[in-house]
Amino acid sequence: MFRIIAAFASGNIAAMALGTLGSLVQARYVGPEDMGIFRTFGIAVGYLTFLHLGVFDGLQREIPLQLGRGERAKAEKAASACLAWILVISAVCATAFLVLALRAARNGEWKQAVGWLAYMPLIVSTFYGGYLGTTFRTGQQFVLLAKSAVIAAVAGSLVLPLMPLLGYFGACLRTVVSSITGLLVMHRMRPLKIRPRLDWHGFREVVRIGLPLSGAGYVATSLWVSMEGTFILAWYGANMLGLYAMAALVRSVVVQLAQNVNQVVNVRVCEQYGRSGRVEDCVRVVLKPAALSMLGSLPVVAIGWLALPWVVPLLTPKYVGAIHLMQLMLLAMPMAFLSLPVTILWATGRRVDCFAGASVGLVVFVGFATVLHKSGSGANSLIIASMVGQLASISVSFLLILRLALSPWGHAIQQEAR
Repeated sequence: MFRIIAAFASGNIAAMALGTLGSLVQARYVGPEDMGIFRTFGIAVGYLTFLHLGVFDGLQREIPLQLGRGERAKAEKAASACLAWILVISAVCATAFLVLALRAARNGEWKQAVGWLAYMPLIVSTFYGGYLGTTFRTGQQFVLLAKSAVIAAVAGSLVLPLMPLLGYFGACLRTVVSSITGLLVMHRMRPLKIRPRLDWHGFREVVRIGLPLSGAGYVATSLWVSMEGTFILAWYGANMLGLYAMAALVRSVVVQLAQNVNQVVNVRVCEQYGRSGRVEDCVRVVLKPAALSMLGSLPVVAIGWLALPWVVPLLTPKYVGAIHLMQLMLLAMPMAFLSLPVTILWATGRRVDCFAGASVGLVVFVGFATVLHKSGSGANSLIIASMVGQLASISVSFLLILRLALSPWGHAIQQEAR
């Protein structure tokens, strides 16, 4: 198990490193204005991810559950029913992007036209690739999944020598190559070689489980980030959106580093709740690692904060204007560690509580961002508002955990779980 985890984690880190390096090279030849245009299509993809309707989360539970029971036929039946839905929404979204590309071309907006075309394979990869990812459930299959991510990153890196010549269009080509390569590799390695099947009952059963699970995750990730980008574009323009895109790259790196630690603690929390069914036991498991990890991340943030004004002009001189945004994004690392106890709500199965925390945080973020914008604050205030919203989300979740640990009603829930 240790070897499998190490191989899976190292593959993901290698893919992330290649992607980050490629983005830095790309940033030397694509300015903030063009990067802002390119980022616009990613915002649309973020909003559309909810269309999987919880298929990803539902299959992540259903497939290993049925395989563990020795019911491979039931696992394949559920996956087949969901595959039909995934193929339909992939085709619909790709067609919509094609129509938008043709409309932009008719108006002579060639950058927009090529951008929509470049994101056609990416939107298909988002849905079909996401579906395929849920079917990789055994240890060896996880290694293959990491391998596909590395191959896709390598394929995207092969386009980098063309960046000085193609610029913005090179970024589009890199997206196409990496998306198609990753999707083809995953399709070829797929463990369940099944055909789509119209099965409303099987699809409904997966969605019934997966939709509540995915709702909170969608609010806290895809929807949240897409709204950040939308506000930046609407209030400050495409140039600032390009600067924000590079700052978001910093956030994705530090958050990924934090998640490598969080995954270990998350498993321990779920195991502890499975053993005792007591929230207070889970709090004892998570409290010390969360506190130590958050405190340990502060020197990393401080070093990064001081280094960015020196590093950015050397690596990506066109994005010097994003330094302050990048510095703020570094704070996502201690925030990720601070949110570790929220895993307790997921372990207890309190999906409504998870959704409540994420929803309150999003409302606080939107309200605070609007107030700051009307007061004449700049783009930095939007990131500050986003972090205030995350703190609100974490605070609500902490209160819900405290209620479960201390109240008689919470103890009744725990007795039922045991």
